[in-house]
Amino acid sequence: MTAFSRTARRLYVARWMTAGAMFGVFLTLVAWRLTMADAGSLTFAELHQMYPTLWFVDLAPSVLGVSGAVIGVIFTRLAESKQRTEETAQQIAASWIEELHATNKELAETLESRRRFSAAVTHELRTPLASILGYTGLAASGPVDAAEVASYLSEIASAATEMQDLVNNLLDTAKLETNGIPIEIGRVSCKEAIAEVSSRTMPLAKQKGLDIAIAVEDGLECRADPARLRQVLTNIVANAVKYSDSGTIEISAFRDVDGSPVIAVKDEGFGIKAEDLGRIFGAFESGTNGAARSDSSGLGLAISVSLIEAMGGEITVHSDGPGLGSTFRMTLQAPNRRGVERRTALLVPEGVAD
Repeated sequence: MTAFSRTARRLYVARWMTAGAMFGVFLTLVAWRLTMADAGSLTFAELHQMYPTLWFVDLAPSVLGVSGAVIGVIFTRLAESKQRTEETAQQIAASWIEELHATNKELAETLESRRRFSAAVTHELRTPLASILGYTGLAASGPVDAAEVASYLSEIASAATEMQDLVNNLLDTAKLETNGIPIEIGRVSCKEAIAEVSSRTMPLAKQKGLDIAIAVEDGLECRADPARLRQVLTNIVANAVKYSDSGTIEISAFRDVDGSPVIAVKDEGFGIKAEDLGRIFGAFESGTNGAARSDSSGLGLAISVSLIEAMGGEITVHSDGPGLGSTFRMTLQAPNRRGVERRTALLVPEGVAD
């Protein structure tokens, strides 16, 4: 529907005005006839002398014509108002339908993400559990020497640690989705945090034949929660180890051009597809490159970006594509304030990727 044109409005008013004028002429003629019948054959001037109020009858066509014009304007406005109301109602209905489609699509995507997440968690739990049961069965199956027992216990401990990490991630995600995780932000030495994380992940890297190279700018500090910063860094380095079959994992810490402290983790592993870069930090999401990454629950990175953003920082990721490795950068706050600042970290649905 389109609004009335100016010509259409004028014709509409003219029709009402003409109808009013014709009705007025009709009334005037009737009144004149009645007056003539009552007064006999008189001139116009004589009639007006006998009936001074007769001029009202003379004005009837003009008055009713103007009244018709006013009625025409009113009816035109009412018609236009009805038209605008119908157009607005149609626009609102279309907007609601569009929002409903978008909500349904978002719900379907969420349900699909949850389904993939459940499948990934099941896989991640089954793998270490099968390892624990397998090595326990081997140890109990017959005589084994001390070296074999030590090897079995090492594998069992590694699998148990993997399960513990997954359970901790599930608990952290539940906290982030409800009341949040309390954090305490203070001065943290980047060198000390990286040293602790590298010593924790070095054994796994050596098992896969990977090297870890560290380069930290002297005296570099940042404002962060020390325990949560180590948690995030451990998750990123562990992912680099998990999704790399060879090469070197580089952990570096330096000041950005604006003076902000940056911790970067670069690997030569599977890499990430371009279409996955924008969603890899989302809860219950993971990349799709390689069997290991597609079987990941995707919780670790979602937790990491939530914690880093609560500290006032940012995580970004860059990859040139599958097989070309990845680089994760954590940009943190400079230690320009003293004291401890308390905040609450909440789950960030999607992170930012460059």
